Order: sequence, then C-alpha cells, then structure tokens
Amino acid sequence: MLRRFEAELRLPDGARAPSSMGSILHGALIEQLPEDYADYLHTENLRPYSQSIRWDRARERVIWRIGTLDRTAGEIIGAVLQSLEHIHLRQKGYTVDMQNIQCIEERGYQDIADEYFRAETAPRGAEIHFLTPTSFKQGGAYIILPESALILQSLLARWNRFCPDIRIEEDDLAQTLAAHTRLTRYALRSAAFSVEGYNIRGFRGQIALQFAGSDMVRRILGTLLTFAPYAGLGIKTALGMGAVETDIWKG
Repeated sequence: MLRRFEAELRLPDGARAPSSMGSILHGALIEQLPEDYADYLHTENLRPYSQSIRWDRARERVIWRIGTLDRTAGEIIGAVLQSLEHIHLRQKGYTVDMQNIQCIEERGYQDIADEYFRAETAPRGAEIHFLTPTSFKQGGAYIILPESALILQSLLARWNRFCPDIRIEEDDLAQTLAAHTRLTRYALRSAAFSVEGYNIRGFRGQIALQFAGSDMVRRILGTLLTFAPYAGLGIKTALGMGAVETDIWKG
C-alpha cells in the first residue's frame, strides 16, 4: 500500500525552509517513531518512505510531504503525524507548528499496475518535475543529470523491494527500458543539498520523455513513473532529495 501525507508547517518569524531542511525534519521524525521501528529503519539500505519540504507558492505555505512504500510504514508514520501538533527541531533550536495534516493519496501497487496494463492503449511519454535537488550515484561518483537508465534503476529497486508480489524484473531491464525513451524537452539547473555541512551536488527542474518500443515497454514505463512521486528518485530520498511529480501522457 502506497500513501502520501502532507502537513503545513508554521516556522518562527524569519526562519527559512530550504530543501535541505528535509534532513533536519527527517531526524525529528525518527525521534517520534517507536524505538523498535526506528532501530529497524537504521538497518535498511532502502527506506520504506521518502520525504521532502518545499514552499507552495499557491498556498503560501511550507509543505512537508511524506510518501510511504509499504503498509507498515504508512500505518506507523501516519499515526505519528496525526498525533503531532508541533515538532521540535533540535539542530535549529526551535519548534515548528504543524497544521492540516492529512493523507492526500492512497493507492495499491496492483492499482497502479492495472491502470496501465489494463488500459486500451499504452502511454506515449511523461513529464518529470524535480522539486528538490536530485542526484544519483554510480561507481562512487555523483551523477547530476537525469539519465533515463538511472531514473528507472532507482524506481525498479524500490518497486521490487517493497512490492514482492508484483515484481518487475529482467536482466538489464533499466537499460532496456531507457533505450526506449527519448528526451524531448528539458529545463534544468544545478542545485545543492546540504547534509551535516556537506553539499551534495544535484539538479532541479523538469524533463519530458517520449516512450517508444512495444506496448509492454511503454506500460512498464508508465507504471514506474506513476510510482515515482511516492518513492522519489535517486539518492537520499528519505532525507529530502529527489522529490518529484510526474505527468503521464496516456493514449
């Protein structure tokens, strides 16, 4: 089960909320979780959630968004969020008020797969909006461009880890899928994300991908990119990097 939660944050006067504040909020969230579950999370390479913070211009509010990737994470994190009226940020030395906490979306993995595999026509492409700094790591080096193979590798790893009943796997599948995408438009800029005083280089902006290949290839691409807003893309999605929204071009 996939869920997305949202909360409006009221910061003290004069306080700023850059994307990298997601790292501080993550630490504060971990402190609120049951001890045994927090201990379990520290042993996991892939966390069953993503989270990020951003300024919503339309609402003129700082929005904290958390996506959970399995039922346990959704239930535990959801219960913790609903119990909070404020959260203390020790690294900042102040408390943030939380308002309008709600689950804005809930879907099953099967529901997402059915949306594309039962549709009459396969999707034609997608837009990906990178809302917070995004980066990938390959061979020990940071990759600060949205390479299709790395995007798809990131999504396949999380989908198969948290949805073992509907696995999407085949040898070199990320590369095979990437070979059937074509970048048709982009508007990107470099961006940094600070973690404990260290800046990780990445990018923000948006890209458009056109899908090619067989119906099956395009249906898998649509499925994975619909999953992306819950999972995030790339590295350190639990700390606030790699938050995305996607728009799938259907039919």
